[in-house]
Amino acid sequence: LDWHRRVEGLLPPPFEEFSETRLRFNIAPSQLIPIIVNDAGQVKVRGATWGFTPHWADASHKLKPINAKCETVASSPMFRDAFKRRRCLIPADGFYEWRGAKPPKVPHFIRLRDDGPFCFAGIREGDTAAILTTEPNELMAPIHNRMPVIVAAENYQRWLDEGDVADLLRSYDAEQMEAFAVSTRVNNVRNDGPELVEAA
Repeated sequence: LDWHRRVEGLLPPPFEEFSETRLRFNIAPSQLIPIIVNDAGQVKVRGATWGFTPHWADASHKLKPINAKCETVASSPMFRDAFKRRRCLIPADGFYEWRGAKPPKVPHFIRLRDDGPFCFAGIREGDTAAILTTEPNELMAPIHNRMPVIVAAENYQRWLDEGDVADLLRSYDAEQMEAFAVSTRVNNVRNDGPELVEAA
């Protein structure tokens, strides 16, 4: 993946290297993901656990949401402080979603048409993070009733700053994306490899 190089060209250095460098094709909740943060004016890449823990939670807190709805993120007691002060970008080159109301659900891989890297809109707390979701666009609607918020490259810096970003909380342009069915092997998180993102 060349997301690091692409993002580095769009945001001011320096960068703090993310220690996990191997290619991964099947990332699950509770695993380590890279996040891009604004740390006192410096853009850095760090590792975070995918599963958000609010700052006020104690050790007994078990709810660790992987997603936050953009419609309520600014008002939710769990997310609002992080949304205002600790937004992050989560780089990827695609994501999976499953189509069908009942098993067997069909996994799909969704990516940009140019197969290039992009960034999800995220929020962070400590070493945990969640991805913001929104209403699906025309491509995603037949597959699922939600989709992750994808931040356009020209808005990366805005998202990392503490200003108003309400206009960015929207579904991505469907014409710039594509989706196709993939193998059910992706259903097992122990499976990992480029064959998982090949059309079934």
